[in-house]
Amino acid sequence: MARNLTKRKLETVLNVFDFYYRRFRRILPLYYLVLFVALLTVHLYLGDFWWGTNQRYALSSLFLVTNQLIIHDSADYFREFLADGSSMNAFIHLWSLGLEMQFYLLVPFVFYGLQFLKNDLLKLVAVTMTTLIGFICFALINSQFAFNFMFLRLWQFSAGFMALFWNKVNFYEYSEKFKPAKIRITLPISQEDLVTVALAVISLCLLPNKIEVLILRPMVTLATAFVIASEPQDNQLLKNNMLSYLGDISFAVYLVHWPLIAIFSGASAKCHIFCILSTFVTAVLLHHLFEKQYLKFDLKAMVPLIFLLILSNAYLQNSVRTHSFWNSIFPEELQTIVDKNKLFLPNLWDNEPVKDECVESTVPNDIDRRSVFGFCRYPPGKGNFSVMMIGNSYVMNLGEHMRAHFNYNYSDWRYISIGENYGFFGDSSTSLEALKISKNHVELYKPDVLFITSRYPPSIRTTIFDEERDKYLQQMNENIAFYEKYVKKIYILDSHPLYNLNFLNFFLHYVTQKPEDLESLHLDRQAADKEMSNAKKRFKLVKCEKCHFFDLSHVFVSGNKYLTFDRDRLLSYVDNSIHITAAGMELCEPVLESVAKEIMGSV
Repeated sequence: MARNLTKRKLETVLNVFDFYYRRFRRILPLYYLVLFVALLTVHLYLGDFWWGTNQRYALSSLFLVTNQLIIHDSADYFREFLADGSSMNAFIHLWSLGLEMQFYLLVPFVFYGLQFLKNDLLKLVAVTMTTLIGFICFALINSQFAFNFMFLRLWQFSAGFMALFWNKVNFYEYSEKFKPAKIRITLPISQEDLVTVALAVISLCLLPNKIEVLILRPMVTLATAFVIASEPQDNQLLKNNMLSYLGDISFAVYLVHWPLIAIFSGASAKCHIFCILSTFVTAVLLHHLFEKQYLKFDLKAMVPLIFLLILSNAYLQNSVRTHSFWNSIFPEELQTIVDKNKLFLPNLWDNEPVKDECVESTVPNDIDRRSVFGFCRYPPGKGNFSVMMIGNSYVMNLGEHMRAHFNYNYSDWRYISIGENYGFFGDSSTSLEALKISKNHVELYKPDVLFITSRYPPSIRTTIFDEERDKYLQQMNENIAFYEKYVKKIYILDSHPLYNLNFLNFFLHYVTQKPEDLESLHLDRQAADKEMSNAKKRFKLVKCEKCHFFDLSHVFVSGNKYLTFDRDRLLSYVDNSIHITAAGMELCEPVLESVAKEIMGSV
């Protein structure tokens, strides 16, 4: 692309139009055809519980802004499951093409900027600095945001310009300026060998074990740039006819592979083989029957084709939202099961009737309201002790069920639910700020009983190498000691098995289409216990005289499994954002009742 840009002079509006026409001509017809077929397939094959996600992302893909929607959903705690790679979202992979098309909006400005530099050496320095500074910014900013934000991915585009200008620069000519010595740099390794090494670096992407992405990504990017700059003519690997053909169909493979995987994939090897074969067969057919044919069109034929495909997508987008004939039809008994589980799609606390209105719900001005999920003080009870709940969304998930077992036998009950609030430790600037707010509230209101109910982050599951120096254990002890100065009892939710995002949708998908594989959705107990072991070990090592850890995981145990749904009623215990549903809370009620009785009998 960089070479194509430098061959043309983008000096007039016509030059700019020609550049965009060439890119749109190459990309848009096949893109919009696959977009249309993918949305059609989603509504013909997947249940309507997957439609909302796919409709949103299909619409964003129509406007080539899929990456922006991913950024938006990822930043919302209760929507992040929509952007998760495990979702049956047939359009999420189009983020990269959206990113590329948004980069093209900057191309004229990039080109004009480079034209101000007098020679290729200055241009090489400029794009090298852009690559270096861009990667530093990319590495320092939130990974989910940086990965999908075009300006923070410019360093990879500029690496292509590095390869181009490296080839254009004749260092021997510049060395004339440094007389009397003429500088020649010779390496003991031939260029052909260096190209082979670069290809080996690129192949690291194929390793089954993950390499730190902030190490692998720049290595692969620079290795690719080096291969391009070297323009190897005799490398046997790059001359391979099969690889050349894969390059020809690569755009079609890119477009069709993810919809096929998202819609038809399963846990069996048979499903994996089907997805691989269907991807290549579909890509070959599209390449020869459609892609190669429309690339022969001139402007008069290309513009109507693209316009027709856009209109077809717009009509389908409207149709799937307004016409009832798309609705899924299941047998009556199965439809009843689906409808009962759909009641769990909203958050539990938004779906249940409100028993008491909050007498105080205004978030204090010194707290960022965007991070607060809930803030409430209930009407005074008839008891003689006060209660406070702190934590993240699990305060909202468990709070009302816990309060109900006290039967108003308290004097004051309040809670504050904040994103990334783990109650007695933090692993990021956001969680540490939430922890600070929690400590301030405990110090201010001095509750008799403090509940810490949180879903804990992956960091707490890391290996403990030194108990004395473990930073999370140190934080826990320090913050628990702080709380003990103001409260009489501290009840902390123990670590809970880790469920998959989008679990409820997957459960409904298996109920309606793969009932024979339903049991595979339960969690393997041994694997889940191993995953929780370091978190539970840290909790056991906490120094606290007033603490009680209450565990909900054991109520879901059945043999060697942690159950994720009711086998008899086929009701899910987990929702899409991995909170416990009303059916799951039925199992938890005896534990919550026991905790409430213990508190009322001892405080």
